[in-house]
Amino acid sequence: MPIARSRALLLFAAATTAALALATPAAAAATSFSSASSSAAARKLLDHDVASFRAIEDGGAHNALDPARDVGDQTRATTCLPRDDFVRANGALFELGGKPFAFAGWNQWEVLEAASDAPPPFRHLPLPGREHVVRLMNEASAPGVWNEDILRGMDFVMDQARARGLKIIWALADNWYPVGGIDQYVEWSPTASRHRDFFTDALAIRFFRDSFETIANRVNTYNGIAYKDDATIMAWNLANEARCQRCDSSVMQARYRWIEDTCAAFKEIDPNHLVGIGYEGFYGPDSGHVDLNPNGGGSDWASKEGQDFIPNSAVDCIDYVGIHVWPDNWNFLGTEFQKKFIREHVDDVRRSIPGKPFVLEEFGNIVAKDDAEENRENAKGGRETKTRDAYFNSAFEVAEVRLGPSGSGSRLPFTLLSSVSLSPPSRSN
Repeated sequence: MPIARSRALLLFAAATTAALALATPAAAAATSFSSASSSAAARKLLDHDVASFRAIEDGGAHNALDPARDVGDQTRATTCLPRDDFVRANGALFELGGKPFAFAGWNQWEVLEAASDAPPPFRHLPLPGREHVVRLMNEASAPGVWNEDILRGMDFVMDQARARGLKIIWALADNWYPVGGIDQYVEWSPTASRHRDFFTDALAIRFFRDSFETIANRVNTYNGIAYKDDATIMAWNLANEARCQRCDSSVMQARYRWIEDTCAAFKEIDPNHLVGIGYEGFYGPDSGHVDLNPNGGGSDWASKEGQDFIPNSAVDCIDYVGIHVWPDNWNFLGTEFQKKFIREHVDDVRRSIPGKPFVLEEFGNIVAKDDAEENRENAKGGRETKTRDAYFNSAFEVAEVRLGPSGSGSRLPFTLLSSVSLSPPSRSN
């Protein structure tokens, strides 16, 4: 998820997950829990975005919760989805309860922090029936030490999603945000020293898998359901936009097998849920498709991020194919590049991996804080963001023209997670 844009893009709520460890990293296998919501480490996640939250009067366009009333009195199902059925992949279709399942959804970072004792984004909940899937960004903690306050906030988010009939996709780490992200695991490991070591360093890999095991085995304090047994979770993403700058694709696959081995480890711990990669879907230098990468001005940066779309997505353990597209963040203004990126990736999947569902996990458009016109429209409830609407419309147009109706017959289902979120403040591409 592109971070530079996201502080201005609050209004499609989704969820952040964070389990903050507040002790010195160690290689000890034991897991412990602490309550330290007033500590500097706990606030580190919360303070970056407080100034960007805004209340929506009278419930507004986003069905805001009334903070003066008990949340349980305001909880109702927003979909008709079965709560105890797991989402499955069957060929190019997702299925739920034995029927084709096509969905729309949204991304957001900070709902877990909000649920744990932070300002309001979780009050901005979906209108009934419109959005079915939340994609969670997991901000992990120190190895083996977890903040129980944050974990209970995570339980609350999960329980509320279940009560509302929502499904959740979890991203287990983040490429861009150091707290609980890829760089955090590198920092914890005494044998790792740079971002790319996350994919090859034995201790960093172990810490990451241990974090997943703790989350998957956790029993929700609100409803008594272990996360690995909770059908509220649709899928796990290995990481959000995992990149290895100036690396070839063997780092994530081939030689080092990070994708295969991490996915296999996840499924050994939790065989119930789908697994996706969670990245943009760049092509490697030897793919024959580098022209489809966002290589503006003759740059070939995207082919050197450790990704190789088709070989990575074809890994047997990976259950569905996903891409992220942020054309303006890649210096491609207008919608034409977005259309091409989506269209060509879908066509490539049809040719090369016809037996997997396709998900556009992230797309969107920057709305700058100093854009007076856009901000005036946002102040009305975010209903008339014309520039962003053009990007959204173009994505749906590709769905209609290229793929046909979502979930139809033998067509690839086009399932959409529109990412307009609030998140930390810096990134490169």
